[in-house]
Amino acid sequence: MNEAATAHTPTAGDQSDAAKSVRLRAELQALASYIPTPIVRQQLASPRIGHVDGMFLDGSVLFADLSGFTALSETLSALGKQGAEEISEIINRLFGALLGEITRYGGQVLKFGGDALTAFFDGAVLGTSHAALASGAALALQQRMHEFDALATRAGVFRLRLRIGVHSGRVFAAQVGDAEHIELIVTGRTINRVALAQEIAESGEVVISEATLGLLAGAAASPRQGGFHLLERLPEAVAPMYASAPIWTPGAGDQAELAALEARIAALRPYLPRQLPRRFLEQAEGASGEFRSVSVLFVNFFPFSAALDLLGDDTATAAQVLNAYYLRAQQVIHRYGGIVNKVDMSTYGDKLMALFGAPTAHENSPELAVRAALELRGALEQANQEIDALLRTASQRSIAGGDRVMHQRIGINTGVMFAGMVGSQQRREYTVMGQHVNLAARLMAAADDGAV
Repeated sequence: MNEAATAHTPTAGDQSDAAKSVRLRAELQALASYIPTPIVRQQLASPRIGHVDGMFLDGSVLFADLSGFTALSETLSALGKQGAEEISEIINRLFGALLGEITRYGGQVLKFGGDALTAFFDGAVLGTSHAALASGAALALQQRMHEFDALATRAGVFRLRLRIGVHSGRVFAAQVGDAEHIELIVTGRTINRVALAQEIAESGEVVISEATLGLLAGAAASPRQGGFHLLERLPEAVAPMYASAPIWTPGAGDQAELAALEARIAALRPYLPRQLPRRFLEQAEGASGEFRSVSVLFVNFFPFSAALDLLGDDTATAAQVLNAYYLRAQQVIHRYGGIVNKVDMSTYGDKLMALFGAPTAHENSPELAVRAALELRGALEQANQEIDALLRTASQRSIAGGDRVMHQRIGINTGVMFAGMVGSQQRREYTVMGQHVNLAARLMAAADDGAV
């Protein structure tokens, strides 16, 4: 029998499966660009939807804060769509440059967007050079910012600058939430410390902690207040070279591969903001954002670090304690039509940022944000009851003799701000930026314990 006679002739079903495989691989790639690489790897290896867990990581954290965007945004907003397009091009070019430098030094970008960027340099991957690589990356970021010293735009010349802090130690990384949305929270005293380092830094500076300086060889640094140091020079550190592997290696394109792709897509999807419109997955690199009215709600919740100290190495209970608060907060925000945009670091405690009116518009976003904030007070009390029970079971004692474990303070502001997808094809986020965001954060910082 001749070989041609026995060869398999592709059927319509084969072609349909092949097309579906291509579509699913593209969707998987798009999802992965919104999610930190360690989580992508974890879920590709063992997909679990809505799984809550936590772990300690040793390494160095880099926290960078952007200044100058508010003036740029306010001026270009007067140009409407043209202004939004120009801002999108600038911000995507900026974050693309910064993300590239962090990757070059072996760092993992955990959070970015808005006016800040957080990266982690993992000691388990980089060995004892994690502090040198984080500090070298910080200096490289400041060098790249010279490209943005004199931005010529339709509305004039503007200057963007960074303040950067670096601190080395142990951080707690938790994945919390539910099947609707999972949030990565990197927290603990190390995170609070790096936030303080960034606050001490002036524009254009890199400030490092005593712990980081102690891990550097040949660094030139001068003392700053509070045990921090201004980093001036550092011998070049070289990150280990790793071959970049594709997100998914195409297989047979059969039903088994389709099922495997669908399982991993389902596991990654909750890491996106809830109900993020599909257009943000399908947008090409460089797609522009827009100016729109948004209500921003910031919640400073604290002090989770005290619970971490009490629990020691019990990461499972620590994740449950954090989730007892976070899940209730997320459910309230979702119930009023908002989204959790991110949970980021603060000098004391942690900071949750929620959006009402972006990416999906609401006619009454200010009212929805305020109602959510008021309901968060009741959610906090419920969370504290669960947290106290968890701590008593795990450690046979609670914090502060049975007083409230977690506290919160909230700031809200509404205004027209830049909203859209920022980053590069490899890593992107949906975010909002501008003076109205900054004012909401300042209101949160000024609020009394328990106040809205």
